[in-house]
Amino acid sequence: MIASFYGRQIDLATMRRRFTPSFRGAPLSSLIKIADQIGLLPRAVKLPLEALANLALPAILHWNMNHYVVIERVSGEKALIHDPAGRSEWLRMSEISEHFTGVALELRPNETFEKKTERTVLGWSQLWTRINGLGSSFLQVVVLSVVLQVYVLALPYFLQIGIDNALPALDHDLLSVLALGFGLFTLFNASASFLRSFVILAAGSALGFGIASNIARKLFRLPLDWFQKREVGDILSRFQSVEPIQKMLSEGVAGTLVDGLLALTTLAIMFFYSAKLALVALTAFVLYLVVRLLSFSFERRAREGAIIAHGKEQTALIETIRGIQTFRLYNRETMRHAMWQTLLTDAVNANIRASRVGIWQATGNALLFGLENILTIYLAIGFVMDGGFSVGMVFAYLAYKGQFLEKAGNLVDQGMAFMMLRLHLERLADIALEDDDRSFGASSVAVTELKGRIELKGVSYRYSSTDPPVLSDIDLVVDPGEHVAITGPSGTGKSTLLKVMLGLFEPQSGDVLVDGMALRQFGYKSFHNQIAAVLQDDNLFAGSIADNITLFAEQADPVAIAEAAKASAIHDEIMKMPMQYETLVGDMGSSLSGGQKQRVLLARALYRKPKMLFLDEGTSHMDAANEDRVNQSIRSLGITRIVVAHRQETIASADRILYMDGSGLQAISQPSEAGNQEPAECSGALTQAKI
Repeated sequence: MIASFYGRQIDLATMRRRFTPSFRGAPLSSLIKIADQIGLLPRAVKLPLEALANLALPAILHWNMNHYVVIERVSGEKALIHDPAGRSEWLRMSEISEHFTGVALELRPNETFEKKTERTVLGWSQLWTRINGLGSSFLQVVVLSVVLQVYVLALPYFLQIGIDNALPALDHDLLSVLALGFGLFTLFNASASFLRSFVILAAGSALGFGIASNIARKLFRLPLDWFQKREVGDILSRFQSVEPIQKMLSEGVAGTLVDGLLALTTLAIMFFYSAKLALVALTAFVLYLVVRLLSFSFERRAREGAIIAHGKEQTALIETIRGIQTFRLYNRETMRHAMWQTLLTDAVNANIRASRVGIWQATGNALLFGLENILTIYLAIGFVMDGGFSVGMVFAYLAYKGQFLEKAGNLVDQGMAFMMLRLHLERLADIALEDDDRSFGASSVAVTELKGRIELKGVSYRYSSTDPPVLSDIDLVVDPGEHVAITGPSGTGKSTLLKVMLGLFEPQSGDVLVDGMALRQFGYKSFHNQIAAVLQDDNLFAGSIADNITLFAEQADPVAIAEAAKASAIHDEIMKMPMQYETLVGDMGSSLSGGQKQRVLLARALYRKPKMLFLDEGTSHMDAANEDRVNQSIRSLGITRIVVAHRQETIASADRILYMDGSGLQAISQPSEAGNQEPAECSGALTQAKI
């Protein structure tokens, strides 16, 4: 916000790509580092509420102990606050006092600051790539719409002829001919309307499916940490921005072109009838356009706030449904309902703010066009009295005027809707313009067989550019067929280390080598095709046990499924179930116990017949007997195994044990010493590395 205020137009999506955000939040020191890198001179201050007007504005305020807002102006006892959560408003100092923590950050341009535009805009054409038939459908809609508008233009003239010619002469034959002709015209018009509706339906469905498919494909290819730094409701709300775009493109574009053409045509006819009357209608339309333009910024902010508020409410609802067991156990349903209700209230209030803008617009339009209609009727009847107009001409002109204001109003509304689509495009840009996960890049060397050796050289990793390192200069070698256990206190980076080795996280520095080759050169897809893993946050999906073991493979091997289940010590239990391998696991595996879910996940990993197996607490929910059976089955495979564990039984079965804590990664000389969690001197292929 502040960079844009000083002339460096940069959007949020660009900032996110350049400065990787942390899902753990951003301390003030992080904002200071980011500000310095974009050419802003930061100055953090602590001040009382009454000194806000003395800040170099705009400035950043620390808000509610967990948030930041921008203060733009102070006027008397009020200040204009812009909340990145989606709302801008003038607040009284008494209201600000309830949120402001007393810490602010002043930002001014320094000597390196450049005024330029760095907005990454999502283009329309990027949404419908590889969607065929849209051009011909669009042309059909335009042609059929023109046919419909011809009928609309001809109908007032029928009214004029009937009133001015047939009625005074009491000519029933002329009236019958007119009725018959326009009746046939109406039938033709209805047929065109019928065909147009089906064309729009087909084109809109194809366009909506194509856009949604393209965005979903991009979404499914994004890096893992992209998902970890966003709420589920926010992601869904961004994806749902496809719907208004699809509707506008399939129905609005053709309608806008035809409405614009019809508005110009009817305006020309109106000037033919009377320039004076036409200028009255044209003036009313221009004033309507001014009202819409002036209120657009308020409408856009209100709609954006509503979208964001609904995203937060949906996230809370999804989390509550997922975690209902916990809330039930701790008798916290009422508390959770109250929390969700607060978010729902915010969403409803956001909708009300958006509706208020619409009410003001509708009231202004009703007043404006009501006065215009009175003035038009007054002048038109005066023209009849003066002999310049016939009664039929008055009726015809009023019909044309109504069509002009309707179509011109629709044209403005569609124009505003197109401008509003920028909001949805900006939200979709966070998905569509993000770089694909590096695993989708082409490998420079085609590797067909993995031997099972993995090596880390000077690997460092941090969650964001401003966070402290989680891993620092890690060196490690695991030989083919070796069984290595990594243990140590929780929160020291063991799971993160495993994900770096799997290629799910990209280290900030250092290399991960597979069979002596850099992982990016070996090929992430090739590597992932030959390994398997059971991680702490793995899930089962709605479907059968067999579906989950094969991960919904199209051509599943029943024999291999049973072998994998036997190796993970779950086969006998499955065979006792009424539907055996076709037993449904429920939502996220809700019908299975913790130990059963873990063994099905392990069966999923073993079904792949991997060359390397990574386990992050992969047997923590198993009893000792089942864990021993699983360890014996896996040991017989002779594959490389890297296990993160805390349980003594799991650690003791390893060939080599590594101990990881806040001071380094070290080797424990004998497996029996693992229970004491005391590191010995580092030896062999492992060297000490600071975390």
